[in-house]
Amino acid sequence: MKAAFAWLGRTGLTYLLLFAGLAFFVFVWPSVRDGFTAETLRQDTMSLEAVRGELASDYASARSALGRSAETYREESGEALSARLTTARAERAAAVAELEQGGGWLDAVRPSRILATKRLELRIGALDAEIALLTEATSLADARARQARHARMPTERSIAEAARYCTLWTARLASFEARTPLAREIEAYLRGERQRLEAAKARECDKQRDWELQRRTALEATRALATAQDSFDTARSQAIGALPDPANEIDGRTLRDIAWMALLALLAILLTPLAIRTLFYYGLAPLVERGPPIRLATPSGMRAVPSAPAPSRPTLAVTLADGQELLVRQSYLQSSPSGAEMRTQWLLSWRNVLTSLASGMAFLTRASGPDKTFGISARDDPFAEIARIDMPAASAMVMQPRALAAIVQPVDRPLQIRSRWRLFSLHAWLTFQFRYLVFYGPGTLIVKGGRGVRVERAEDGRRFGQDQLIGFSADTAYSVARNETFAPYLMGREPLFRDRVATDAGDTEGILVIEEAPLAGRRKGLRGGLEGAFDAALKAFGI
Repeated sequence: MKAAFAWLGRTGLTYLLLFAGLAFFVFVWPSVRDGFTAETLRQDTMSLEAVRGELASDYASARSALGRSAETYREESGEALSARLTTARAERAAAVAELEQGGGWLDAVRPSRILATKRLELRIGALDAEIALLTEATSLADARARQARHARMPTERSIAEAARYCTLWTARLASFEARTPLAREIEAYLRGERQRLEAAKARECDKQRDWELQRRTALEATRALATAQDSFDTARSQAIGALPDPANEIDGRTLRDIAWMALLALLAILLTPLAIRTLFYYGLAPLVERGPPIRLATPSGMRAVPSAPAPSRPTLAVTLADGQELLVRQSYLQSSPSGAEMRTQWLLSWRNVLTSLASGMAFLTRASGPDKTFGISARDDPFAEIARIDMPAASAMVMQPRALAAIVQPVDRPLQIRSRWRLFSLHAWLTFQFRYLVFYGPGTLIVKGGRGVRVERAEDGRRFGQDQLIGFSADTAYSVARNETFAPYLMGREPLFRDRVATDAGDTEGILVIEEAPLAGRRKGLRGGLEGAFDAALKAFGI
């Protein structure tokens, strides 16, 4: 049934993906296909400078075309100019509509869309300039046609001659009218003198007025033509000069610029940690190693050395001598003999209540009995092994209580546990452990560790991982040391520092107790992560 549901789920998901793909190509792709042609894809790889270069070329071409059009329009007829003006206004309306419609996807960063938008804006600006030129050119054509209608203009001399004749005939008519009424009436009756004089006067005076009007009209038409030519030249200069340069109006970045920025950011993200690690490895770590180590007891006061009589094992048999007692965690007491005295020990140390509770050394089983043998084993952890560390008198061990499974101590002389703080040590800050618990012998510490516990001589110095540390002799020098190999640290596979325990030359050789596999048996996932964070916090207090 489970396999059937899985098949149905996979088949249904495949069907949904096919449906979405077909719907995209049927309904969406036709509307966006024009934006992904070979030319637009080529343009989309252009940088911002390349886009500015193409727009600068388009701008120069538009200025040249506008200049040529101006020279053509200067001599065009009014009818041709009116037709072109109507066409230019229609083209501008179409360009404005296309600009307002927009292109859609990533218009602000796609070079192809930036080019298309700026070219439309340049086209609209060129059409605005052309419409202004056409308007002035139409006025110039009208002025030229008006001037052409008055191409023949009477001269001032001919007008003066007409005025002289007008004055002459006016004077003759006045002289005729000045005669005696009888003579004037007889001559007018017999010869028609008055009609002749009046007709000549009207002819010559009308000629004077007509020529004056023609000359005045022609001069006005000539002046209007000159004004129209000046206006056209001014409009031509203004139109070409005011044409907006789209290359200067591009701000922001293109897809190529963003891709380069993302690449540089990626390189910075990848290389910056490597550079910092290199600086730490060759600059910071050597300075840290020169600092004084942590010492928790003077070597002169420690005349004996703790020892491990046998390697760690899954189960350890502990036999009590006369006057000894066993304090063991309840989950580590595998077996106990009949007749042994068994009681409950509430805390490992009443002086360190919180430490005992946090490390799990609470609600202990207290057992005693001469020659009684007890089995110590981790019942809940299949990877844990147990080791025994014997501490004679005048010896001391720095121990993390979390690793303790049991303690064997004299009944009349319990193990002394003292705290040592090292807040002002650089090594303490680097290991994030500021408090250390020192156990003073005589006694026996029974410790646990994942996949085994290893006890080594400190000698000239032993390096190990911070998580491996269980304890070390109190008279040794504890510090951090730079990792031996650079490449694993650079790749993030090893930490910069490892812990180091060393014995000075001439001093009693101490021991180091480490855990073979600190992560063995640990929980995974969220709960394991929370437990790890809690363990790190407890480590700061030596627990």
